[in-house]
Amino acid sequence: MTAFDRMFLGTALVFLAFKALTLRRLGFARAIGYVAFWPGMDARPFLETVPGAGGGLLAWGLLKMAAGAVLLGIHVGTPVLDEVRVFSGIGLLVHLGICDVLAGFWRLRGVPVGRIFVNPLASKTLAEFWGRRWNLAFHAVAQDYVFRPAARRWGAPAGTLLTFVFSGLLHEGLLSVPVGGGYGLPSAYFLLHGLLLLAERRWGLGGRAWTLFWVLVPAPLLFHPWFVRSLIWPLL
Repeated sequence: MTAFDRMFLGTALVFLAFKALTLRRLGFARAIGYVAFWPGMDARPFLETVPGAGGGLLAWGLLKMAAGAVLLGIHVGTPVLDEVRVFSGIGLLVHLGICDVLAGFWRLRGVPVGRIFVNPLASKTLAEFWGRRWNLAFHAVAQDYVFRPAARRWGAPAGTLLTFVFSGLLHEGLLSVPVGGGYGLPSAYFLLHGLLLLAERRWGLGGRAWTLFWVLVPAPLLFHPWFVRSLIWPLL
């Protein structure tokens, strides 16, 4: 089994576990749609039917998918730039592109789903980045099953830190385990962000430059050399 296979299997298992946690009593077609054709982790919109509207979002998603495909298809010839190109291409194609296409599709069908990634570059704090703009599918699960129970028991700061610890452990399983290295580095990235988020709230820190700096500069902890060598270099 290759590193790609192990990462795909781990991602699929986490996806199905989260779907099982969040699945509600839906009609058969809506249940299949929620589980198989929607990356979000909030089934409540699938209980509703509203007037269809989502063509613009679908078109915007297709445009980002095309841009991502172009980035993945070209070759710069400089290793560092090619790594940035591949990461950016995957982000545009999958995270920002496909997710918006699916959101637009379901909105056209009358299911009022929210976007999973909402203009993350506009974030002015790490709290805004992680809580309202980046991977809101994971945020929904972590909020309901980690943060709220922990906050009720030990307080909001502990709930915040435990949520980031949970995220770090999850990324260990998805990024470090498949490549057999880099253990502890994704956990360090998310623990750092948990501490920084608490510092934001304590001292009123923030701004776009602040947020972008802390998302990107420590990113080699998350996408560490073992991950890059095994899963990114083959795409260069």
